[in-house]
Amino acid sequence: MDPGTLSAAQSLFTAEEGLSELRPLRDDSGYSNPFWTDRNQSGSSSSDSEPNSAETSDAHPHFFIRKEKYDPHGSHIDQSFNYICQKLESFQSCDVEERDGSSPEKPVHWQTGAPTFIPRGLFRSQNRDGWPLMLRIPEKKNRMSSRQWGPIYLKLLSGGVLQMYYEKGLEKPFKEFQLHPYCRLSEPKLENCSESGKIHTVKIQHVSYTEKRKCHPKGHEAEMEQMLKLGTTDYSDFTDLVSSIEEELMRLPPHSHQKKHYEEQALGLEIVDNFWGRLGKDGKVVENAVVTHVYCLSFVNGRAECFLALNDLQLHRGNPSYAEETSEDWMEISEHYFHKCVKGNEFQKSRLIKFSPPDACRVELMRFKTLSVNAKLPFSAKAVLTVQGAYVELQAFLNMSPAFTHSLRQDSAQVCQNVLVQVPLPGDWIKVSRTVSLLRQKSLKAKMNRNACLGSVTTADSEPVMQVTVGTVKYENAYGAIVWRISRLPAKNTAPDHPLCFSCKLELGSDQEIPSDWLPFVTMEFDVADTAASGTQVKSLGTESDIQPQKHIVTKAHYHCQVEIERKWIRSDDEDPRKHSDCMTQ
Repeated sequence: MDPGTLSAAQSLFTAEEGLSELRPLRDDSGYSNPFWTDRNQSGSSSSDSEPNSAETSDAHPHFFIRKEKYDPHGSHIDQSFNYICQKLESFQSCDVEERDGSSPEKPVHWQTGAPTFIPRGLFRSQNRDGWPLMLRIPEKKNRMSSRQWGPIYLKLLSGGVLQMYYEKGLEKPFKEFQLHPYCRLSEPKLENCSESGKIHTVKIQHVSYTEKRKCHPKGHEAEMEQMLKLGTTDYSDFTDLVSSIEEELMRLPPHSHQKKHYEEQALGLEIVDNFWGRLGKDGKVVENAVVTHVYCLSFVNGRAECFLALNDLQLHRGNPSYAEETSEDWMEISEHYFHKCVKGNEFQKSRLIKFSPPDACRVELMRFKTLSVNAKLPFSAKAVLTVQGAYVELQAFLNMSPAFTHSLRQDSAQVCQNVLVQVPLPGDWIKVSRTVSLLRQKSLKAKMNRNACLGSVTTADSEPVMQVTVGTVKYENAYGAIVWRISRLPAKNTAPDHPLCFSCKLELGSDQEIPSDWLPFVTMEFDVADTAASGTQVKSLGTESDIQPQKHIVTKAHYHCQVEIERKWIRSDDEDPRKHSDCMTQ
Protein backbone atom coordinates (compact mmCIF):
# COMPACT_ATOMS: atom_id res chain seq x y z
CA MET A 1 0.00 0.00 0.00
CA ASP A 2 1.36 3.44 -0.90
CA PRO A 3 1.87 6.13 1.83
CA GLY A 4 -1.07 8.20 0.57
CA THR A 5 -3.48 5.34 0.99
CA LEU A 6 -2.05 4.50 4.43
CA SER A 7 -2.50 8.04 5.72
CA ALA A 8 -6.02 8.24 4.33
CA ALA A 9 -6.89 4.94 5.99
CA GLN A 10 -5.52 6.12 9.34
CA SER A 11 -7.61 9.30 9.23
CA LEU A 12 -10.72 7.40 8.30
CA PHE A 13 -10.05 4.86 11.04
CA THR A 14 -9.78 7.65 13.63
CA ALA A 15 -13.08 9.14 12.51
CA GLU A 16 -14.71 5.71 12.48
CA GLU A 17 -13.54 5.00 16.00
CA GLY A 18 -14.91 8.31 17.26
CA LEU A 19 -18.31 7.98 15.66
CA SER A 20 -18.78 4.38 16.78
CA GLU A 21 -19.11 5.49 20.42
CA LEU A 22 -22.39 7.24 19.57
CA ARG A 23 -24.01 4.19 17.98
CA PRO A 24 -26.86 2.83 20.10
CA LEU A 25 -27.08 -0.85 20.88
CA ARG A 26 -29.92 -2.53 19.06
CA ASP A 27 -32.81 -3.97 20.99
CA ASP A 28 -32.98 -7.64 20.01
CA SER A 29 -34.68 -10.43 21.86
CA GLY A 30 -32.54 -13.07 20.13
CA TYR A 31 -35.46 -15.14 18.90
CA SER A 32 -37.50 -15.07 15.70
CA ASN A 33 -39.76 -17.34 13.75
CA PRO A 34 -39.04 -17.14 10.01
CA PHE A 35 -42.19 -18.98 8.89
CA TRP A 36 -45.15 -17.83 11.01
CA THR A 37 -44.45 -14.19 11.77
CA ASP A 38 -46.31 -11.42 13.47
CA ARG A 39 -45.58 -8.76 10.86
CA ASN A 40 -48.14 -6.71 9.03
CA GLN A 41 -46.38 -7.09 5.68
CA SER A 42 -47.86 -10.24 4.24
CA GLY A 43 -45.88 -10.10 1.01
CA SER A 44 -42.41 -10.03 2.57
CA SER A 45 -40.20 -13.06 2.78
CA SER A 46 -40.56 -14.88 6.06
CA SER A 47 -36.84 -15.49 6.28
CA ASP A 48 -36.22 -11.74 6.40
CA SER A 49 -38.95 -10.88 8.91
CA GLU A 50 -38.27 -10.29 12.59
CA PRO A 51 -41.07 -10.12 15.13
CA ASN A 52 -41.34 -7.24 17.49
CA SER A 53 -39.55 -7.87 20.74
CA ALA A 54 -42.58 -6.75 22.73
CA GLU A 55 -44.81 -9.30 21.07
CA THR A 56 -42.40 -12.22 20.91
CA SER A 57 -43.34 -13.74 24.24
CA ASP A 58 -47.06 -13.87 23.41
CA ALA A 59 -47.43 -14.15 19.66
CA HIS A 60 -44.82 -16.73 18.64
CA PRO A 61 -45.63 -20.44 18.38
CA HIS A 62 -43.58 -23.13 20.07
CA PHE A 63 -40.89 -23.58 17.42
CA PHE A 64 -38.04 -21.09 17.21
CA ILE A 65 -34.72 -20.37 15.64
CA ARG A 66 -31.87 -18.89 17.66
CA LYS A 67 -30.33 -15.84 16.00
CA GLU A 68 -26.69 -14.91 16.31
CA LYS A 69 -25.86 -12.84 19.35
CA TYR A 70 -25.10 -9.19 18.93
CA ASP A 71 -21.41 -8.51 18.52
CA PRO A 72 -20.22 -5.93 21.07
CA HIS A 73 -18.60 -2.74 19.96
CA GLY A 74 -15.11 -3.79 20.93
CA SER A 75 -15.07 -7.01 18.88
CA HIS A 76 -14.92 -5.31 15.49
CA ILE A 77 -12.69 -2.32 16.30
CA ASP A 78 -9.54 -4.31 15.48
CA GLN A 79 -10.85 -5.21 12.03
CA SER A 80 -12.02 -1.71 11.01
CA PHE A 81 -8.57 -0.42 10.07
CA ASN A 82 -7.84 -3.41 7.80
CA TYR A 83 -11.30 -3.18 6.29
CA ILE A 84 -10.86 0.51 5.37
CA CYS A 85 -7.41 -0.21 3.87
CA GLN A 86 -8.87 -2.93 1.69
CA LYS A 87 -11.67 -0.64 0.57
CA LEU A 88 -9.27 2.15 -0.40
CA GLU A 89 -7.13 -0.31 -2.35
CA SER A 90 -10.19 -1.54 -4.25
CA PHE A 91 -11.20 2.07 -5.02
CA GLN A 92 -7.71 2.84 -6.34
CA SER A 93 -7.69 -0.26 -8.54
CA CYS A 94 -11.10 0.71 -9.95
CA ASP A 95 -9.84 4.23 -10.73
CA VAL A 96 -6.82 2.82 -12.59
CA GLU A 97 -9.04 0.48 -14.62
CA GLU A 98 -11.41 3.32 -15.53
CA ARG A 99 -8.50 5.44 -16.78
CA ASP A 100 -7.20 2.55 -18.88
CA GLY A 101 -10.67 1.82 -20.29
CA SER A 102 -10.53 -1.86 -19.28
CA SER A 103 -13.00 -3.88 -17.28
CA PRO A 104 -11.97 -5.39 -13.91
CA GLU A 105 -10.30 -8.78 -14.08
CA LYS A 106 -12.54 -10.26 -11.41
CA PRO A 107 -16.07 -8.83 -11.19
CA VAL A 108 -17.62 -7.70 -7.97
CA HIS A 109 -19.85 -10.25 -6.26
CA TRP A 110 -22.87 -8.84 -4.49
CA GLN A 111 -22.82 -10.80 -1.26
CA THR A 112 -24.42 -9.64 1.96
CA GLY A 113 -24.64 -12.87 3.91
CA ALA A 114 -26.83 -15.47 2.25
CA PRO A 115 -27.03 -15.26 -1.56
CA THR A 116 -30.18 -13.74 -2.98
CA PHE A 117 -32.36 -15.52 -5.51
CA ILE A 118 -32.29 -12.59 -7.95
CA PRO A 119 -28.69 -12.00 -9.14
CA ARG A 120 -27.35 -8.53 -8.37
CA GLY A 121 -24.39 -8.82 -10.72
CA LEU A 122 -23.17 -10.82 -13.69
CA PHE A 123 -21.58 -13.57 -11.61
CA ARG A 124 -23.43 -15.79 -9.14
CA SER A 125 -20.62 -17.78 -7.51
CA GLN A 126 -20.31 -17.28 -3.76
CA ASN A 127 -16.48 -17.19 -3.62
CA ARG A 128 -16.42 -20.15 -1.28
CA ASP A 129 -13.29 -21.80 0.06
CA GLY A 130 -14.33 -25.15 -1.40
CA TRP A 131 -17.02 -27.82 -1.66
CA PRO A 132 -17.39 -31.29 -0.10
CA LEU A 133 -17.95 -33.46 -3.18
CA MET A 134 -17.85 -36.99 -4.50
CA LEU A 135 -15.23 -37.95 -7.12
CA ARG A 136 -15.77 -40.79 -9.57
CA ILE A 137 -12.70 -43.05 -9.33
CA PRO A 138 -10.88 -44.08 -11.36
CA GLU A 139 -11.29 -40.89 -13.40
CA LYS A 140 -11.48 -42.76 -16.72
CA LYS A 141 -13.43 -45.87 -17.53
CA ASN A 142 -11.46 -49.11 -17.45
CA ARG A 143 -12.83 -52.47 -18.48
CA MET A 144 -10.65 -54.28 -15.95
CA SER A 145 -11.83 -52.34 -12.89
CA SER A 146 -15.11 -51.09 -11.47
CA ARG A 147 -15.75 -47.45 -10.70
CA GLN A 148 -17.07 -45.99 -7.49
CA TRP A 149 -17.63 -42.68 -5.70
CA GLY A 150 -15.09 -41.36 -3.22
CA PRO A 151 -15.49 -38.33 -0.90
CA ILE A 152 -13.14 -35.37 -1.50
CA TYR A 153 -12.89 -31.68 -0.72
CA LEU A 154 -12.42 -29.52 -3.83
CA LYS A 155 -10.90 -26.05 -4.07
CA LEU A 156 -10.91 -23.81 -7.14
CA LEU A 157 -8.01 -21.37 -7.36
CA SER A 158 -7.63 -18.38 -9.64
CA GLY A 159 -6.19 -19.41 -12.96
CA GLY A 160 -8.41 -22.49 -13.20
CA VAL A 161 -6.54 -24.83 -10.83
CA LEU A 162 -8.64 -27.54 -9.15
CA GLN A 163 -7.14 -28.86 -5.91
CA MET A 164 -8.52 -32.12 -4.49
CA TYR A 165 -8.07 -33.04 -0.83
CA TYR A 166 -9.02 -36.19 1.01
CA GLU A 167 -10.81 -34.02 3.55
CA LYS A 168 -11.21 -30.39 4.52
CA GLY A 169 -8.37 -28.85 6.51
CA LEU A 170 -5.44 -30.75 5.00
CA GLU A 171 -2.44 -28.73 3.84
CA LYS A 172 -1.48 -30.57 0.64
CA PRO A 173 -3.87 -31.80 -2.03
CA PHE A 174 -3.52 -35.34 -3.32
CA LYS A 175 -4.20 -34.17 -6.89
CA GLU A 176 -4.38 -31.01 -8.97
CA PHE A 177 -6.08 -30.45 -12.30
CA GLN A 178 -5.51 -27.46 -14.57
CA LEU A 179 -8.53 -26.18 -16.51
CA HIS A 180 -7.82 -25.04 -20.06
CA PRO A 181 -9.93 -23.30 -22.71
CA TYR A 182 -10.82 -26.60 -24.40
CA CYS A 183 -12.48 -27.89 -21.22
CA ARG A 184 -16.25 -27.88 -21.09
CA LEU A 185 -18.84 -28.93 -18.54
CA SER A 186 -21.36 -31.55 -19.53
CA GLU A 187 -25.08 -31.22 -18.96
CA PRO A 188 -25.96 -31.78 -15.29
CA LYS A 189 -27.51 -35.15 -14.54
CA LEU A 190 -29.24 -36.83 -11.63
CA GLU A 191 -27.85 -40.34 -11.21
CA ASN A 192 -28.31 -43.20 -8.80
CA CYS A 193 -25.61 -43.17 -6.15
CA SER A 194 -26.76 -45.79 -3.66
CA GLU A 195 -29.90 -47.17 -2.13
CA SER A 196 -30.24 -44.03 -0.04
CA GLY A 197 -30.84 -41.70 -2.98
CA LYS A 198 -29.48 -39.95 -6.06
CA ILE A 199 -26.62 -37.55 -6.72
CA HIS A 200 -26.16 -34.50 -8.95
CA THR A 201 -23.27 -35.12 -11.35
CA VAL A 202 -21.31 -33.10 -13.91
CA LYS A 203 -18.33 -34.03 -16.09
CA ILE A 204 -15.31 -31.95 -17.00
CA GLN A 205 -14.54 -32.90 -20.59
CA HIS A 206 -11.86 -32.11 -23.13
CA VAL A 207 -13.59 -31.23 -26.41
CA SER A 208 -11.94 -31.29 -29.82
CA TYR A 209 -13.42 -31.03 -33.32
CA THR A 210 -12.73 -32.81 -36.59
CA GLU A 211 -14.01 -31.74 -39.98
CA LYS A 212 -16.17 -34.23 -41.87
CA ARG A 213 -14.90 -33.71 -45.42
CA LYS A 214 -16.18 -36.88 -47.09
CA CYS A 215 -19.70 -36.59 -45.72
CA HIS A 216 -22.54 -34.54 -47.10
CA PRO A 217 -23.39 -32.09 -45.75
CA LYS A 218 -19.96 -31.21 -44.46
CA GLY A 219 -19.58 -30.17 -40.87
CA HIS A 220 -17.53 -30.38 -37.72
CA GLU A 221 -17.95 -33.24 -35.28
CA ALA A 222 -17.13 -32.95 -31.59
CA GLU A 223 -15.01 -35.55 -29.80
CA MET A 224 -15.28 -35.52 -26.00
CA GLU A 225 -12.91 -37.09 -23.51
CA GLN A 226 -13.92 -37.24 -19.86
CA MET A 227 -11.31 -35.82 -17.50
CA LEU A 228 -13.18 -35.66 -14.17
CA LYS A 229 -16.63 -36.53 -12.90
CA LEU A 230 -17.89 -34.76 -9.79
CA GLY A 231 -21.08 -35.13 -7.81
CA THR A 232 -22.90 -34.02 -4.67
CA THR A 233 -26.24 -34.54 -2.99
CA ASP A 234 -26.50 -30.85 -2.06
CA TYR A 235 -28.23 -28.96 -4.89
CA SER A 236 -27.04 -25.56 -3.63
CA ASP A 237 -23.39 -26.69 -3.61
CA PHE A 238 -23.86 -28.22 -7.05
CA THR A 239 -25.19 -25.05 -8.68
CA ASP A 240 -22.48 -22.95 -7.04
CA LEU A 241 -19.78 -25.36 -8.24
CA VAL A 242 -21.03 -25.27 -11.83
CA SER A 243 -21.27 -21.46 -11.79
CA SER A 244 -17.77 -21.09 -10.35
CA ILE A 245 -16.15 -23.37 -12.93
CA GLU A 246 -17.94 -21.65 -15.82
CA GLU A 247 -16.83 -18.26 -14.56
CA GLU A 248 -13.23 -19.43 -14.24
CA LEU A 249 -13.29 -20.89 -17.76
CA MET A 250 -14.41 -17.51 -19.09
CA ARG A 251 -11.42 -15.78 -17.47
CA LEU A 252 -8.82 -18.14 -18.95
CA PRO A 253 -6.68 -16.65 -21.74
CA PRO A 254 -7.06 -18.28 -25.17
CA HIS A 255 -4.39 -20.67 -26.41
CA SER A 256 -2.20 -19.42 -29.23
CA HIS A 257 -1.42 -22.18 -31.72
CA GLN A 258 -1.45 -22.71 -35.44
CA LYS A 259 -4.93 -22.74 -36.90
CA LYS A 260 -6.24 -25.53 -39.10
CA HIS A 261 -7.39 -25.07 -42.65
CA TYR A 262 -11.06 -25.84 -43.22
CA GLU A 263 -12.80 -26.61 -46.48
CA GLU A 264 -16.09 -25.51 -44.92
CA GLN A 265 -15.72 -22.41 -42.74
CA ALA A 266 -18.32 -21.86 -40.03
CA LEU A 267 -19.05 -19.34 -37.30
CA GLY A 268 -21.55 -20.35 -34.64
CA LEU A 269 -23.22 -18.18 -32.03
CA GLU A 270 -25.35 -19.38 -29.11
CA ILE A 271 -27.28 -16.85 -27.02
CA VAL A 272 -28.56 -18.18 -23.69
CA ASP A 273 -30.76 -16.03 -21.46
CA ASN A 274 -31.02 -16.89 -17.77
CA PHE A 275 -34.21 -15.30 -16.46
CA TRP A 276 -34.55 -14.93 -12.70
CA GLY A 277 -37.94 -13.88 -11.36
CA ARG A 278 -39.66 -13.63 -8.02
CA LEU A 279 -43.42 -14.04 -8.00
CA GLY A 280 -45.79 -12.82 -5.32
CA LYS A 281 -48.73 -14.61 -3.78
CA ASP A 282 -50.96 -13.51 -6.67
CA GLY A 283 -48.63 -15.13 -9.21
CA LYS A 284 -47.40 -11.84 -10.69
CA VAL A 285 -43.72 -11.00 -11.19
CA VAL A 286 -42.54 -8.54 -8.54
CA GLU A 287 -38.79 -8.62 -9.30
CA ASN A 288 -36.76 -9.98 -12.19
CA ALA A 289 -33.36 -9.91 -13.87
CA VAL A 290 -31.88 -11.49 -16.98
CA VAL A 291 -28.23 -12.44 -17.45
CA THR A 292 -27.38 -13.12 -21.11
CA HIS A 293 -24.52 -15.45 -22.08
CA VAL A 294 -23.12 -15.30 -25.62
CA TYR A 295 -21.07 -18.35 -26.70
CA CYS A 296 -18.99 -18.54 -29.87
CA LEU A 297 -17.55 -21.48 -31.82
CA SER A 298 -15.35 -20.62 -34.78
CA PHE A 299 -13.91 -22.63 -37.68
CA VAL A 300 -12.36 -19.80 -39.70
CA ASN A 301 -9.20 -19.88 -41.81
CA GLY A 302 -6.43 -17.39 -41.22
CA ARG A 303 -6.42 -14.64 -38.64
CA ALA A 304 -9.42 -12.69 -39.83
CA GLU A 305 -11.07 -10.57 -37.18
CA CYS A 306 -14.75 -11.25 -36.44
CA PHE A 307 -17.41 -8.70 -35.58
CA LEU A 308 -20.79 -8.87 -33.89
CA ALA A 309 -23.47 -6.21 -33.66
CA LEU A 310 -26.38 -6.63 -31.25
CA ASN A 311 -29.54 -4.55 -30.95
CA ASP A 312 -27.73 -2.27 -28.52
CA LEU A 313 -29.57 1.03 -27.96
CA GLN A 314 -26.32 3.00 -27.88
CA LEU A 315 -25.39 1.48 -31.24
CA HIS A 316 -28.74 2.63 -32.59
CA ARG A 317 -28.12 6.17 -31.35
CA GLY A 318 -24.50 6.46 -32.51
CA ASN A 319 -24.43 4.53 -35.78
CA PRO A 320 -26.20 6.25 -38.71
CA SER A 321 -26.71 2.88 -40.44
CA TYR A 322 -29.46 2.03 -37.93
CA ALA A 323 -30.95 5.52 -37.60
CA GLU A 324 -34.00 4.70 -39.73
CA GLU A 325 -35.09 1.80 -37.49
CA THR A 326 -37.41 2.39 -34.55
CA SER A 327 -36.00 2.07 -31.04
CA GLU A 328 -38.72 -0.28 -29.80
CA ASP A 329 -36.78 -3.49 -30.44
CA TRP A 330 -33.48 -2.17 -29.08
CA MET A 331 -32.18 -3.00 -25.61
CA GLU A 332 -29.98 -1.02 -23.26
CA ILE A 333 -27.02 -2.90 -21.80
CA SER A 334 -26.37 -1.97 -18.17
CA GLU A 335 -23.43 -4.27 -17.29
CA HIS A 336 -21.13 -6.36 -19.45
CA TYR A 337 -18.05 -8.55 -19.18
CA PHE A 338 -15.96 -9.75 -22.14
CA HIS A 339 -13.72 -12.70 -22.84
CA LYS A 340 -10.04 -11.86 -23.31
CA CYS A 341 -10.29 -12.39 -27.07
CA VAL A 342 -12.64 -9.36 -27.33
CA LYS A 343 -11.31 -5.83 -27.88
CA GLY A 344 -13.01 -3.96 -25.07
CA ASN A 345 -11.75 -0.53 -26.14
CA GLU A 346 -13.31 -0.96 -29.56
CA PHE A 347 -16.68 -1.67 -27.98
CA GLN A 348 -16.49 1.54 -25.95
CA LYS A 349 -15.90 3.55 -29.13
CA SER A 350 -18.21 1.98 -31.71
CA ARG A 351 -20.42 -0.42 -29.67
CA LEU A 352 -19.34 -3.15 -32.09
CA ILE A 353 -17.99 -6.38 -30.61
CA LYS A 354 -14.74 -7.18 -32.43
CA PHE A 355 -12.92 -10.34 -31.43
CA SER A 356 -10.39 -12.92 -32.57
CA PRO A 357 -11.90 -16.24 -31.47
CA PRO A 358 -9.71 -19.26 -30.73
CA ASP A 359 -9.77 -22.00 -33.33
CA ALA A 360 -12.30 -24.82 -32.79
CA CYS A 361 -12.88 -23.79 -29.16
CA ARG A 362 -16.25 -22.90 -27.65
CA VAL A 363 -15.81 -19.82 -25.47
CA GLU A 364 -18.17 -17.56 -23.60
CA LEU A 365 -17.69 -14.40 -25.62
CA MET A 366 -19.54 -12.06 -23.27
CA ARG A 367 -22.25 -11.84 -20.66
CA PHE A 368 -24.40 -8.82 -19.93
CA LYS A 369 -27.53 -7.52 -18.23
CA THR A 370 -30.17 -5.20 -19.65
CA LEU A 371 -31.98 -2.37 -17.88
CA SER A 372 -35.57 -3.12 -18.92
CA VAL A 373 -36.76 -6.70 -19.26
CA ASN A 374 -40.07 -7.99 -20.55
CA ALA A 375 -41.29 -9.96 -17.52
CA LYS A 376 -44.05 -11.90 -19.31
CA LEU A 377 -43.81 -15.59 -18.46
CA PRO A 378 -45.22 -18.40 -20.61
CA PHE A 379 -47.49 -19.39 -17.73
CA SER A 380 -48.58 -18.06 -14.37
CA ALA A 381 -47.93 -19.92 -11.12
CA LYS A 382 -49.48 -19.86 -7.68
CA ALA A 383 -48.80 -21.86 -4.52
CA VAL A 384 -51.02 -22.31 -1.46
CA LEU A 385 -50.34 -23.85 1.95
CA THR A 386 -53.42 -24.69 4.05
CA VAL A 387 -53.12 -25.67 7.72
CA GLN A 388 -56.03 -27.11 9.68
CA GLY A 389 -54.98 -28.60 12.96
CA ALA A 390 -52.64 -31.51 12.22
CA TYR A 391 -53.56 -31.55 8.53
CA VAL A 392 -51.38 -29.73 5.98
CA GLU A 393 -52.12 -29.37 2.27
CA LEU A 394 -49.67 -28.01 -0.32
CA GLN A 395 -51.04 -26.95 -3.69
CA ALA A 396 -49.52 -25.51 -6.87
CA PHE A 397 -51.35 -24.24 -9.95
CA LEU A 398 -49.98 -23.53 -13.45
CA ASN A 399 -51.95 -21.69 -16.15
CA MET A 400 -50.65 -20.98 -19.66
CA SER A 401 -50.74 -17.30 -20.59
CA PRO A 402 -53.03 -16.30 -23.51
CA ALA A 403 -50.19 -14.55 -25.35
CA PHE A 404 -48.01 -17.67 -25.25
CA THR A 405 -50.94 -19.85 -26.30
CA HIS A 406 -51.53 -17.58 -29.29
CA SER A 407 -47.86 -17.82 -30.32
CA LEU A 408 -48.10 -21.62 -30.23
CA ARG A 409 -50.60 -21.55 -33.07
CA GLN A 410 -48.09 -19.66 -35.19
CA ASP A 411 -44.96 -21.58 -34.17
CA SER A 412 -45.58 -25.08 -32.90
CA ALA A 413 -41.90 -25.55 -31.96
CA GLN A 414 -42.00 -22.92 -29.20
CA VAL A 415 -42.94 -24.89 -26.10
CA CYS A 416 -41.77 -25.03 -22.51
CA GLN A 417 -39.52 -28.04 -21.91
CA ASN A 418 -38.00 -29.73 -18.87
CA VAL A 419 -40.40 -28.08 -16.44
CA LEU A 420 -39.27 -28.74 -12.86
CA VAL A 421 -41.27 -27.50 -9.87
CA GLN A 422 -39.76 -27.89 -6.39
CA VAL A 423 -42.19 -27.83 -3.47
CA PRO A 424 -40.36 -27.54 -0.13
CA LEU A 425 -40.93 -30.29 2.40
CA PRO A 426 -39.12 -30.62 5.74
CA GLY A 427 -37.02 -33.73 6.11
CA ASP A 428 -38.71 -34.62 9.39
CA TRP A 429 -41.93 -35.23 7.51
CA ILE A 430 -40.38 -37.98 5.36
CA LYS A 431 -40.44 -41.13 7.42
CA VAL A 432 -40.10 -44.33 5.46
CA SER A 433 -39.84 -47.33 7.76
CA ARG A 434 -38.17 -50.59 6.89
CA THR A 435 -41.57 -52.20 6.59
CA VAL A 436 -42.49 -49.79 3.80
CA SER A 437 -39.12 -50.35 2.12
CA LEU A 438 -39.81 -54.04 1.94
CA LEU A 439 -43.04 -53.20 0.16
CA ARG A 440 -41.02 -51.29 -2.49
CA GLN A 441 -42.28 -47.89 -1.43
CA LYS A 442 -38.97 -46.23 -0.62
CA SER A 443 -39.94 -42.86 -2.05
CA LEU A 444 -42.98 -40.67 -2.33
CA LYS A 445 -44.30 -41.21 -5.85
CA ALA A 446 -47.28 -40.31 -7.96
CA LYS A 447 -47.85 -40.32 -11.68
CA MET A 448 -51.07 -39.21 -13.34
CA ASN A 449 -53.10 -39.53 -10.13
CA ARG A 450 -51.48 -42.83 -9.20
CA ASN A 451 -51.97 -43.67 -5.51
CA ALA A 452 -48.98 -42.89 -3.35
CA CYS A 453 -48.38 -42.51 0.33
CA LEU A 454 -45.86 -40.85 2.61
CA GLY A 455 -44.50 -43.17 5.23
CA SER A 456 -47.43 -45.57 5.27
CA VAL A 457 -48.89 -48.23 3.05
CA THR A 458 -51.88 -47.20 0.97
CA THR A 459 -54.93 -49.29 0.47
CA ALA A 460 -57.20 -49.47 -2.51
CA ASP A 461 -59.84 -47.19 -1.04
CA SER A 462 -57.48 -44.62 0.52
CA GLU A 463 -56.89 -41.18 -0.99
CA PRO A 464 -53.42 -40.63 -2.48
CA VAL A 465 -51.04 -38.33 -0.70
CA MET A 466 -50.09 -36.51 -3.92
CA GLN A 467 -51.99 -35.90 -7.12
CA VAL A 468 -51.04 -34.18 -10.37
CA THR A 469 -53.04 -33.56 -13.52
CA VAL A 470 -50.05 -34.11 -15.80
CA GLY A 471 -46.43 -35.24 -15.44
CA THR A 472 -44.80 -37.08 -12.55
CA VAL A 473 -44.25 -36.08 -8.93
CA LYS A 474 -41.89 -37.56 -6.40
CA TYR A 475 -40.01 -36.61 -3.26
CA GLU A 476 -36.29 -36.52 -4.10
CA ASN A 477 -33.59 -36.38 -1.45
CA ALA A 478 -31.18 -34.72 -3.87
CA TYR A 479 -33.41 -31.62 -3.88
CA GLY A 480 -34.85 -31.97 -0.38
CA ALA A 481 -38.26 -31.23 -1.86
CA ILE A 482 -41.18 -32.69 -3.75
CA VAL A 483 -40.27 -32.48 -7.43
CA TRP A 484 -43.01 -32.14 -10.04
CA ARG A 485 -41.64 -32.86 -13.52
CA ILE A 486 -43.37 -32.09 -16.81
CA SER A 487 -41.59 -32.93 -20.05
CA ARG A 488 -43.27 -30.15 -22.05
CA LEU A 489 -45.99 -27.52 -21.82
CA PRO A 490 -48.56 -27.44 -23.21
CA ALA A 491 -48.70 -31.18 -22.61
CA LYS A 492 -49.56 -33.52 -25.42
CA ASN A 493 -53.25 -34.36 -25.82
CA THR A 494 -54.10 -31.48 -23.46
CA ALA A 495 -55.73 -28.17 -24.26
CA PRO A 496 -53.27 -25.23 -23.94
CA ASP A 497 -55.63 -23.30 -21.64
CA HIS A 498 -56.27 -26.30 -19.37
CA PRO A 499 -55.09 -25.52 -15.78
CA LEU A 500 -52.48 -27.82 -14.25
CA CYS A 501 -52.66 -28.70 -10.57
CA PHE A 502 -50.55 -30.35 -7.89
CA SER A 503 -51.82 -31.34 -4.45
CA CYS A 504 -50.15 -32.95 -1.44
CA LYS A 505 -52.14 -33.76 1.70
CA LEU A 506 -50.36 -34.73 4.91
CA GLU A 507 -51.34 -35.49 8.47
CA LEU A 508 -48.61 -34.55 10.91
CA GLY A 509 -47.89 -36.74 13.88
CA SER A 510 -47.49 -35.60 17.45
CA ASP A 511 -43.70 -35.36 17.00
CA GLN A 512 -43.89 -33.46 13.69
CA GLU A 513 -44.13 -29.69 13.54
CA ILE A 514 -43.49 -26.95 11.01
CA PRO A 515 -39.74 -26.30 11.46
CA SER A 516 -38.35 -22.82 11.75
CA ASP A 517 -35.90 -23.13 8.81
CA TRP A 518 -38.50 -24.17 6.25
CA LEU A 519 -38.44 -21.63 3.40
CA PRO A 520 -41.98 -20.84 2.22
CA PHE A 521 -41.15 -20.65 -1.50
CA VAL A 522 -41.82 -22.88 -4.49
CA THR A 523 -39.13 -22.77 -7.19
CA MET A 524 -39.60 -23.49 -10.89
CA GLU A 525 -37.19 -24.09 -13.76
CA PHE A 526 -37.93 -24.60 -17.44
CA ASP A 527 -36.44 -24.05 -20.90
CA VAL A 528 -37.91 -22.32 -23.94
CA ALA A 529 -36.14 -22.70 -27.29
CA ASP A 530 -35.91 -19.95 -29.94
CA THR A 531 -36.70 -17.31 -27.31
CA ALA A 532 -34.76 -14.32 -25.96
CA ALA A 533 -36.08 -13.22 -22.59
CA SER A 534 -33.82 -10.16 -22.75
CA GLY A 535 -34.92 -9.24 -26.28
CA THR A 536 -31.41 -9.79 -27.66
CA GLN A 537 -31.15 -9.81 -31.45
CA VAL A 538 -28.16 -10.21 -33.75
CA LYS A 539 -27.99 -7.36 -36.27
CA SER A 540 -24.82 -8.49 -38.04
CA LEU A 541 -22.22 -11.24 -37.68
CA GLY A 542 -19.22 -12.05 -39.85
CA THR A 543 -15.52 -11.62 -40.54
CA GLU A 544 -13.47 -8.89 -42.19
CA SER A 545 -12.34 -11.24 -44.99
CA ASP A 546 -13.99 -11.37 -48.40
CA ILE A 547 -15.11 -15.01 -47.99
CA GLN A 548 -17.75 -15.21 -45.29
CA PRO A 549 -18.21 -18.45 -43.30
CA GLN A 550 -21.50 -20.21 -42.77
CA LYS A 551 -23.27 -18.64 -39.82
CA HIS A 552 -25.37 -20.47 -37.25
CA ILE A 553 -27.26 -18.57 -34.54
CA VAL A 554 -29.16 -20.37 -31.76
CA THR A 555 -31.18 -18.66 -29.02
CA LYS A 556 -32.81 -20.17 -25.97
CA ALA A 557 -33.92 -19.10 -22.51
CA HIS A 558 -33.73 -20.83 -19.15
CA TYR A 559 -36.17 -19.57 -16.53
CA HIS A 560 -35.69 -19.64 -12.75
CA CYS A 561 -38.74 -18.54 -10.78
CA GLN A 562 -39.43 -18.32 -7.07
CA VAL A 563 -43.09 -18.30 -6.06
CA GLU A 564 -44.19 -17.12 -2.64
CA ILE A 565 -46.59 -19.49 -0.92
CA GLU A 566 -49.92 -18.10 0.17
CA ARG A 567 -50.58 -19.37 3.69
CA LYS A 568 -54.07 -20.12 4.92
CA TRP A 569 -55.11 -21.26 8.37
CA ILE A 570 -58.47 -22.85 9.06
CA ARG A 571 -58.84 -22.28 12.78
CA SER A 572 -60.57 -24.78 14.98
CA ASP A 573 -62.41 -23.88 18.17
CA ASP A 574 -59.64 -24.94 20.57
CA GLU A 575 -56.71 -23.20 18.80
CA ASP A 576 -55.08 -19.94 19.83
CA PRO A 577 -55.84 -17.24 17.20
CA ARG A 578 -52.40 -15.67 17.79
CA LYS A 579 -50.51 -18.84 16.85
CA HIS A 580 -50.60 -18.29 13.06
CA SER A 581 -51.14 -14.55 12.91
CA ASP A 582 -49.43 -14.21 9.51
CA CYS A 583 -51.86 -16.57 7.80
CA MET A 584 -55.18 -15.78 6.24
CA THR A 585 -57.80 -17.09 8.63
CA GLN A 586 -60.80 -18.89 7.22
